[in-house]
Amino acid sequence: MGNDVTTTNDRAIEAFSAQSLTPSMMTILDRAFEPTATFSVADIALIAPIASCEASIQVVSERTIRQSLAALSTSLPSKDHGEAGSRLQLNTYMAMLAGCDERALAHACRRCLDELDWFPTIRQIKERMQHWVSPEAVAISRARVILRTGRRTPEADDRADLPLEELDRVNAFLRTRGIATRFAADGTTYQEAPLKTEAA
Repeated sequence: MGNDVTTTNDRAIEAFSAQSLTPSMMTILDRAFEPTATFSVADIALIAPIASCEASIQVVSERTIRQSLAALSTSLPSKDHGEAGSRLQLNTYMAMLAGCDERALAHACRRCLDELDWFPTIRQIKERMQHWVSPEAVAISRARVILRTGRRTPEADDRADLPLEELDRVNAFLRTRGIATRFAADGTTYQEAPLKTEAA
């Protein structure tokens, strides 16, 4: 995936990339999977545009594919196909890897060098490419998790007053259970003073 993302808004495409994430954005996104994390209205506003994006790819050039295959062939032994066979093999690899993400290909080649003893098949390269995730995709995924399931930090004016009849009903129920805690209209609680009894 590339340094931009595809959306229906061209300005959004230019605005978001892994490099354009600010330290504040990264701090918020890093907390996406923390079970006790809460997010303020300002936090949500900061990462909401990221969540609406779709990650795109950084398309690899033919030159980079050739260089990657050359690096693999000089480092890992392969069957000798002769000059014509080698040319056919290179053309096949070039066609099958065209349009892939440049960073995913680099990741796959590193893994091939670490894990294989022989020059990889196209399938082996593609299998390793599937395990690569771009920074943009990670950021988008985390932003969407926060918007979908993230707990919100209560704001000073972030309260909705309870209707009076609902407030009376709840407090009456608590009284019947002998509970001194009462609810105020703004959702806060207080302790009801015990009733004074007159001495006989």
